[in-house]
Amino acid sequence: MDIGNQLRKLLEQDGITQKQLAEALNISTTTLNGYIQNRRQPDASTVIRLASYFNTTTDFIYGLTTLRDPIASPYNADERHLVNIYRAIPEDKRTLYIETGKTFSSFGKQKKTP
Repeated sequence: MDIGNQLRKLLEQDGITQKQLAEALNISTTTLNGYIQNRRQPDASTVIRLASYFNTTTDFIYGLTTLRDPIASPYNADERHLVNIYRAIPEDKRTLYIETGKTFSSFGKQKKTP
């Protein structure tokens, strides 16, 4: 984990100073410098705030990936919710869930007769 190197890159890329970042995160410049010099490790909530500030992921802050931009999800919130429901269903019941979904989706496709 080289958080310091990642923070140096982000500061340089975004053209901001350590002082500006420290003020934005409401932490001391000494604390931030400790992170940058790898003398201190930020707690999880600080890493989340750093990722949010730089519009990146916590994995990038931790140096676990070289991809700065978050991967966009192809799903909207309702679709993600359905996927999470599906994943929570025991495997032996998933077929029933799929068949029920197919039945519901066919309602919208039925032609209306006068």
